[in-house]
Amino acid sequence: MMVSRQNGERTRVMIVEHDLDYGLKLADWLAAQGYHPVLLRTVEAAISEVNDIRPQAVFIGLRTSERGPQVDAFEALLLIQTICPLVPVITLGDQASEGFAQLVVRQGVRRFMVKPVEFAQIGHVLESELGAIVA
Repeated sequence: MMVSRQNGERTRVMIVEHDLDYGLKLADWLAAQGYHPVLLRTVEAAISEVNDIRPQAVFIGLRTSERGPQVDAFEALLLIQTICPLVPVITLGDQASEGFAQLVVRQGVRRFMVKPVEFAQIGHVLESELGAIVA
């Protein structure tokens, strides 16, 4: 199950996902697991909202097949790491390429997962990352 905060609030998980259908499914699944998901569709929204949301974990969907827009995603990764340095950031990519995965990890991302990935696996990674903060 989920890692809860000491004051009884549900753990806030920010989801930045351009694919609305996938983002909603992930948010629904996280809510059913006891998390408080906050779904944002754009990197710009994530950057402007991260201070207000104050997430305990962040999922960012990356379109590895596209060029250009990823620069914004990498800027968001750096900004989120600056604003919330202890918050685990997990990326969900459309496809795996070794160079792309290395670039993402250099941006401070601890976990890089490739879609399609089962939500249960996402849950295990999230628990592991949140547990590492508490430990």
